[in-house]
Amino acid sequence: MDKKIRYFVNGWSFRLSFTLRPGYDGDHEDIGDEDSCEIGIYETVEEASAAAKAFIWTHGNEVDDEEHGIGSVVYWTVEVERRVEHKEDEWLPCDKSGRIDDGYGNEPNATVAYLSSLEGSREEQAFELAKNEYLAWLEHKADRYTTVHGYMI
Repeated sequence: MDKKIRYFVNGWSFRLSFTLRPGYDGDHEDIGDEDSCEIGIYETVEEASAAAKAFIWTHGNEVDDEEHGIGSVVYWTVEVERRVEHKEDEWLPCDKSGRIDDGYGNEPNATVAYLSSLEGSREEQAFELAKNEYLAWLEHKADRYTTVHGYMI
C-alpha cells in the first residue's frame, strides 16, 4: 500500500523590534495564535509551494511607528511541511519516502519550503538603517535618528 503523503502549509506572523541590550540586534517576537493560520493541505509540493508564495505575496509587512525607539515591523513566514497519514486523521512529518523516523527514533526534516515576507524587503532594509542610526545616536556619533517609518517614506 502506498503511503498517503500530503503537504501542509502554515503561516505565522512575527514582530521585529529593537531592544537595547549589549550584543543584541533585534527581537523577532511571535505575535501569537491569533495571527497564525493553516493555509491548506495539498497533494503536490508544487500546489503547496504556489499557495505559500501566494500567501506571502498577499500578506505584506506592516511598519508600526508607535513603538518606543525606532518602531517595529510585523511580517509573515510560511512553512511547507511534508506529512504522511499515520492513522486516520493523524498526520506525522515524514521524508520523501514517507518514513516518519530514521530508524533511531529521530524525526526527519520534513520542511520542504520556508518563506518570509521580511527577507530582502524594503522594510527589513529600513529597520537595519534605523537601528544602526539609533545606535550611533546613543553613542553620540549622530545628532539624530530616524524611525523605520521615516526610512519608508
